[in-house]
Amino acid sequence: MYKDWNCFCIIRFNINNFNPVTAMKNIKIISLVFVLMSLTFSAFAQTKDDEPPADPIIGSWKYAATTLHPESAENVKKQLNSPEKLEKKMGSSLLKVGFRAGSTLVFKEDGTFYQRISGKNYDGTYTYTSDHKSLTLTFNHSGETIPMEMNFKDTEFQLTVPADKFMYFVNVNETKANSETLLFVLCLVTMFEDTKLLMKYVK
Repeated sequence: MYKDWNCFCIIRFNINNFNPVTAMKNIKIISLVFVLMSLTFSAFAQTKDDEPPADPIIGSWKYAATTLHPESAENVKKQLNSPEKLEKKMGSSLLKVGFRAGSTLVFKEDGTFYQRISGKNYDGTYTYTSDHKSLTLTFNHSGETIPMEMNFKDTEFQLTVPADKFMYFVNVNETKANSETLLFVLCLVTMFEDTKLLMKYVK
């Protein structure tokens, strides 16, 4: 009974001290706060939604290997019956140019790229199709533009490079490569028609 009486007194006191003007002001302030919070949240959510997702090609990639394209390997096999030996020779020749596993290729958001080979950066600009099936590199040191087919996955991609264009990936005059490397590339071009190489990169 005593507790109930206290409750009644508190309620009566609150009613007696109720000020409609003050209450309306408090309601308006609370409403305004909720409106501002709602607008702020909506603007933040809209900004996040409007931001385009970063293209997965942007960033740093590591060179893994260069092999004969399967179609070219079949062509070589028909004529020489030894695509494996040719690929081994190619690998040793590319090492002399500086193509080693782990060499970095970096695509920047501004449409430029660079590849680090033998301690030197070879840079230029790039474009690609939205389906990641075609990539075009333009090298600053040679001015050469190389369109390539691209097979892209989340953590790796492969570039199909015409053998006669591969030499433009580096400035041969500035590398330690000897004439053997150039002769090897030229041999691929002259002996086998439309020879293509497959360059592999991983994250």
